[in-house]
Amino acid sequence: MSSHYDTIVIGAGPAGLTAGSCLAEFGLKVLILDEQNRIGGQIYRNVENASEENLQKMGEEYRRGLKLSERFRKSGAEYLGNASVWNVEPEGRVCYSKDGVSERITANYIILATGAMERPIPIPGWTLPGVMGAGAVNGLSKDADLCPSGTVVLAGSGPLLLLEAALLIEKKVKIAAILETTPKIPSPAVLTHVLKALLGTAFLWKGVKMILDIRKSGVPHYKGVTNLKALGETAVTGVEADCGSKKLNFSAEMLLLHFGVIPDSHIYRLLGCHMKWDQNQRYWYPSTDEWGRTNFEKIFGAGDGTGVSGALAAEFKGELAALEVTRCFGIIPEYERDRLAGPVLDALKKDSYPRPLVDAFFAPDPKRFTFDDATVLCRCENVTVGDVRNIVSQGVTDLNEVKAMKRCGMGPCQGRMCGPALGEIVAAELDTSIARAGLLTIRPPLKQIPLQEIAAMDIVSDGVDPANLFKNQSKKADH
Repeated sequence: MSSHYDTIVIGAGPAGLTAGSCLAEFGLKVLILDEQNRIGGQIYRNVENASEENLQKMGEEYRRGLKLSERFRKSGAEYLGNASVWNVEPEGRVCYSKDGVSERITANYIILATGAMERPIPIPGWTLPGVMGAGAVNGLSKDADLCPSGTVVLAGSGPLLLLEAALLIEKKVKIAAILETTPKIPSPAVLTHVLKALLGTAFLWKGVKMILDIRKSGVPHYKGVTNLKALGETAVTGVEADCGSKKLNFSAEMLLLHFGVIPDSHIYRLLGCHMKWDQNQRYWYPSTDEWGRTNFEKIFGAGDGTGVSGALAAEFKGELAALEVTRCFGIIPEYERDRLAGPVLDALKKDSYPRPLVDAFFAPDPKRFTFDDATVLCRCENVTVGDVRNIVSQGVTDLNEVKAMKRCGMGPCQGRMCGPALGEIVAAELDTSIARAGLLTIRPPLKQIPLQEIAAMDIVSDGVDPANLFKNQSKKADH
């Protein structure tokens, strides 16, 4: 394996596979680093090894991953799985860990295709065994054709929640209820997007069919649910919620939560990329141009990590980023890049027609979540919502001050599980905007690795050597 590549792509989902394939087809030396042991990312997880039965159950959208995989295998791009990227530098250096050994490699350009993650919303009892993300269960189904046993409750909001409910119903899983936090009556803002959405009728029809299948199943389905709680002492035994004036209570052995998806932006924040706040979807995302270029010359972004738009859009954005990187190498001129990008941009525009309607329909509303003081917010450091509110009442005004004083966001996940809700809570307590409350500072290593791995790395003459890695990174983060 080489120590230098023309381009390193981080992530092997639709954006990463497409970007890597396109670059390799132009003759560039490309490496895809991926934390999973198989290509496909989350959406096309294990697609190359899926049985025909599983391919049919998951639908044509999942099967599309076979075409991307086939293109990638033919392209000549290198793939390194089970590789956890724990540091990226703007100059084009990447540190990763695999099989207990950390390595540093370099590239002329880096394309970040980190995808999205489920939005973590802390509710009472969410740390109990038996509480899982609906997306995690979907991944296990693709990986090993596993499905939950016992009685299940699905709760939250978003298309993936309904999709997972429909899949579990087809598999004859016993579902006690589907509890949607989505309002019973959509916001008037939804109506402004209906006409444009009708241009993407295939996507809309799929959603309608999914809802009709759920209704036919007879599974109790509630909307406008609030005050969700997972019940139990040592494991989930039930789920409690309010639906208007009605109190809901269901016995269950598993609670699947899903509150939509947000960009996985930790690497962008580690690098110091400029970030923007989406007020409607309530998430941070990196600022990029139409080709995925960030504020760093060598760093590009593609896919849902730059803003959640779905698998098809991620694929198209991966192609666009690759075309621009190819132009930067001088392999194709600008006019050829534009010619090749034309059909991709048209397909991206067509795919985007239903997106504003879906986003408006499932838009997260922080007013619908009343975080209880006793609820654990930071699972890594066992910090409660009340702990955060108490420190804010004493004059703390910034997320990183909360982190320094209460260790919220200082654990191994560096705020992946508590950061989004921490921002909401601090902003609400201060009666200010999320942007004013700030973002948690991210430092290497992004993933847990033994210090002996870093100590064993070769000292290099250029870039940041292991001895100064963390010191230099902390200085950069303070600017």
